[in-house]
Amino acid sequence: MFCKNVNRNKWIGWAMVALGIVSFAYGLLTFLIVQPEGQAFNTLLGMFTGFGFGIICVAIFYTIRSKVVPQKKLEQEEIERNDERNIAIVRTACTVGMIAASIVFVVLAFVLMSLGYRVPSFLCIGGLYVTFIATFIARKVLEGKM
Repeated sequence: MFCKNVNRNKWIGWAMVALGIVSFAYGLLTFLIVQPEGQAFNTLLGMFTGFGFGIICVAIFYTIRSKVVPQKKLEQEEIERNDERNIAIVRTACTVGMIAASIVFVVLAFVLMSLGYRVPSFLCIGGLYVTFIATFIARKVLEGKM
């Protein structure tokens, strides 16, 4: 299965560390060099910096954990993670999350439209369409792999 490819998971881990470093550096350096005046731009740069720092901290934690925890326990956790029942539970939870996100998008679109905010409501509807299209494509790809 797609989720059992260990080499791909290691590659994704390094990609996430790189994303964290780039995000942290971009947010911090842009704030220091440009010194923006707008509150929204300051908040955005703070979000970039915090997001990058969070990813870096998680990567450091998992690196230390992989060195400290015995190899036998790590192998047992990998077996449990790749268990078909646990995979089914994760997929069910993702499905429930997607349905909840869709409901939130619909409610936000109606509330924003009723308040007279047309552009944000259209963004919510666009996000809803992207969610549905991504779900449809993922379902077709996974059905093809089964």
